[in-house]
Amino acid sequence: MNNEKDTAMHRASKKEAYLEAQRKVESLRSFYKHLAIYITINLLVSGRIIWESMEDGLSFKQALSEGNTYTLWIIWGFFLLIQAINVFSSVSIFGSRWERRKIKQYMEEETRMQNS
Repeated sequence: MNNEKDTAMHRASKKEAYLEAQRKVESLRSFYKHLAIYITINLLVSGRIIWESMEDGLSFKQALSEGNTYTLWIIWGFFLLIQAINVFSSVSIFGSRWERRKIKQYMEEETRMQNS
């Protein structure tokens, strides 16, 4: 009986570890997609800004040094940095502990509402 209990607990912890690894891979994949979109969109927007500036009479060097060329890079880059910290660092703002607490909170609220 005790051996069956240990085996069941081992299976449960293995499944939990697998789900945690799966969640981490999903976070990593999401970050890389976000990074690819960030680079693509910012290159297109910056290219258009530079092109339009050059049509307005600026040289390529002047158009490249315009401050508004990099505004989107900086603002969006800040949010990408936050995501990178969450994905790659052990110090995360919305990490797995936060997720577990929130899941537990929502489950308890749902149970209370069903029992009322």
